[in-house]
Amino acid sequence: MDAQRAVYIKPDQPVGGSGSGYLIGPRLVLTALHVVHNDGVRAAGATVWVGHPRTATGVHRRSATVIWPLSDADPNSPGVPDVALLQLDQEADAGLTTAVRWGRPRGSTPLAYSGIGIPAFSAITGGAVQYENLRGELAPLTTAGRRWVLDCGVWPAAAQQKEHPWAGASGAIIFTDGHLVGVAVEYGTGMGERRLTAEPVHRLLDDPGFAAALAEHGFPGTRPTADDITAPTGGTAAVAVWPHQVGVIPRQADCFQHRGAAEELQEAMADGGAAAPNQVLVGTGGIGKTQLAAHHARQCWAKSAVDLVVWVTSTTREAIIGAYAQAAVEILDADPARPEQAAQAFLAWLEPKQIGDKGSRSPRWLIVLDDLADPADLSGLWPPTSPSGSTLITTRRQDASLTGPGRRLIQVGLFTPQESTTYLTTTLVAHGRHEPAEQLAALADELGHLPLALSQAAAYLIDARLDCVTYRTRLADRTRTLADVLPDSSGLPDDQATTVAAAWSLSIERVDTMRPVGLARPMLQLAAMLDPNGIPHTVLTGSPVLAYLTEHSAQTLDADRTQVTAEAAEGVLQALRRLSLIDHAPDIPHQAVRVHQLIQRAVRDRMPADQRDRLARTAADALLAAWPAIHRDTGLTQALRANTDALTQRAGDSLYRQGIHDILFLAGNSLGNMGRASAAMNHFAQVTEQARDRLGPDHPDTLAVRNDLSAWVGYAEHESTAVRLFTDLVADMNRVLGPTHAKTLIARNNLVHWLGQAGDVAGASAAAIKLLSLQHQTLGPEHPDTLTTRNNLAALLGYSGDAAEAAIIFAQLIPVRERVLGPDHPHTLTTRHNFAHWQGKAGDAAGAMATLAELLPLRERVLGPDHPDTLVTRADMAIWQGRAGDESGAATALAGLLPDLMRVLGLDHPYTLATRDSLAFGRGIAVDAAETADEPDAAREP
Repeated sequence: MDAQRAVYIKPDQPVGGSGSGYLIGPRLVLTALHVVHNDGVRAAGATVWVGHPRTATGVHRRSATVIWPLSDADPNSPGVPDVALLQLDQEADAGLTTAVRWGRPRGSTPLAYSGIGIPAFSAITGGAVQYENLRGELAPLTTAGRRWVLDCGVWPAAAQQKEHPWAGASGAIIFTDGHLVGVAVEYGTGMGERRLTAEPVHRLLDDPGFAAALAEHGFPGTRPTADDITAPTGGTAAVAVWPHQVGVIPRQADCFQHRGAAEELQEAMADGGAAAPNQVLVGTGGIGKTQLAAHHARQCWAKSAVDLVVWVTSTTREAIIGAYAQAAVEILDADPARPEQAAQAFLAWLEPKQIGDKGSRSPRWLIVLDDLADPADLSGLWPPTSPSGSTLITTRRQDASLTGPGRRLIQVGLFTPQESTTYLTTTLVAHGRHEPAEQLAALADELGHLPLALSQAAAYLIDARLDCVTYRTRLADRTRTLADVLPDSSGLPDDQATTVAAAWSLSIERVDTMRPVGLARPMLQLAAMLDPNGIPHTVLTGSPVLAYLTEHSAQTLDADRTQVTAEAAEGVLQALRRLSLIDHAPDIPHQAVRVHQLIQRAVRDRMPADQRDRLARTAADALLAAWPAIHRDTGLTQALRANTDALTQRAGDSLYRQGIHDILFLAGNSLGNMGRASAAMNHFAQVTEQARDRLGPDHPDTLAVRNDLSAWVGYAEHESTAVRLFTDLVADMNRVLGPTHAKTLIARNNLVHWLGQAGDVAGASAAAIKLLSLQHQTLGPEHPDTLTTRNNLAALLGYSGDAAEAAIIFAQLIPVRERVLGPDHPHTLTTRHNFAHWQGKAGDAAGAMATLAELLPLRERVLGPDHPDTLVTRADMAIWQGRAGDESGAATALAGLLPDLMRVLGLDHPYTLATRDSLAFGRGIAVDAAETADEPDAAREP
């Protein structure tokens, strides 16, 4: 049976009414004679509609006339078969050529039949013709005169209207085992609406007129002979046993972990998913979507909540059609040789049906479309919305076409830490293994709580007989790939078909073909080098990434591609999100892109060394370009530092091949500038060690990083050690670079500062005077580095006891720095802060407070309210407010400052501790908040 050949017939007046039919030739329709000839009157013609609205070719309107039997034949006359042939005025344009096969039911066993008609009970709904998939059993031994008796599987309610509910189904063609065996002509009065009768067609083949019409107008190859149709021994031909399952539901994983997503799915599909009958489980590969869907299907089956479950592996459109066709073969006796038509027949059968007699109901169904690779594959194949059924889809795709009325997206996330640990514990215990809970929790975290990875890691632990500590050591070894620390395809648990290492390869291949073509893979490779917990949007849409993508696109077939824009890069990120390879949240700009750590590792494992080196430097350039000149946005700088840390771990020596990449200096100084001096010291200690190994001790970048290390050693309250380190550094710079080199002079300036901080004010002052004279000669009196030495010399004067003179020099230095650097430059603001400090030390507490009150809004605007320098300004304002006599106001200001210090700098930072102590004991901050040196990275040339 082919839905494309269904015909709806409206005879001309005076006959009127409607009927059904079937296309058996390019212009030839088979129907019931009484459709066009009634009460002794034959219609002069008819309007017909050929096709089915759910088929690809749609419905075609034509005009028709009766060509057989002759006009005097009356269906109510004895011996006249109630069958007619209509000829269309032009071909139906349905692209059909296959000849009809005729059949003659034999034997004593009932045969499953199917057909398509337009009965009155469903013919017109909302002004549109509605088709009914007739189905049931043809009982060869039940007699109704010369006609076949059709027991209906679904029937309408008893007639409440003038027209019989089956009226309009007359002329529907009846098929069994792929053969046309009869024409439905009337309902069976003895059984009410539960039975129809059909005119056998095999007898018509002997009629000369009928045979001649077939020969002239039938499809090529139409034979006027009928095949015998009998049921298989022992039962009805192709009759489905209810409840019925089509396809194989994947077996439940060993130690299946119940999770919150399963409950959400169960709630969503309660009452057949009344609110949204189509549920779409979305998530990245390996997240457990298939297991959740299979668990739900089994629950429905076990609770007798469904009569039919169809499990479809939906990786291609052909696979979906094949599964639908198989369902049609098993349920509707469709022709397996014509899968497209069978699939459409199955979808038509799923359409909502009117309920029959009291107690009867339509079959309840669940269609599971597992692993849908492309939403476009469902075009024309979506199961219908029906109160009798629901659809469950699992997919990695997040396309808009999967949402909308009647469709609900359920995001399937990772295991929670508790679920992960429970799963690992249960799995290992099942194999007689016991591991410490803290080790399993750490392993789950290192695997990113991905269910597929957890199951395969457990299998590897068991098969390799490793303890958890040893396995975690291997997993952390970056010289090993994922394939080295997880099972190969022969050792996968739970009937899994894909290793973790290969779980995303098909998605990556597919997304790389999406627009903009060829850019998704390089974008994902860049993201694989960065922080899995969040990459700022500006990093992946900045100029270094755009240049890299442009270069990559020029290597594809589209060699004429123009410059990749930020908009195109945004499109690439959206494409990666659609395949669930990344999470993309532009509304969280500092952590806009997240990539699971195992996706990142799988991507990196496939990179050759030279490509990884280029990607690492491109990622570093991108971070550098995204880093603001002034660290006003603490959230952004924290995200950039986290990404730099991740890149450093994955880049190997790539960030040292052409000298130390500037991102390593910037990230370390950012740590220190945010008040984390010890962390900055540790960062630069590691970079210094790497630089010595990779570049050598006398490389200019090695000397430069030693400058930053020495400075942060001092800021970490190791002043004497800083003096020793700077003394050694100045000697090495004199030897390697020369005594007048700019970097050497900066190192000497920093040595001056730390001599003063270590208590050797006289020695520091003498060294500063010598340095200042040399800078005047080599750099000029207003060079920024010369001004830094003047800043430090003024501070040393204050430390020696002459606070008033120090304040005067700082006051003189402010306009010079404003002119040379600008009024908003951080060093200019530092000088203004130092002036206030020594102004207060000289006895003018009110003046110091006023100066800081003017400085605070500048620092809030330029640096941001959370910058440590801004917080220090607030702290010093409170100090001088208290010393000016307003101790209550000072305490209030410090109480308001303390939560910000704790949030930004941490509980153990010296400023936090000092402020807390000040509040506890009612005295000013014990630390000297004056700033006497410029940023340590001044030793770096631009």
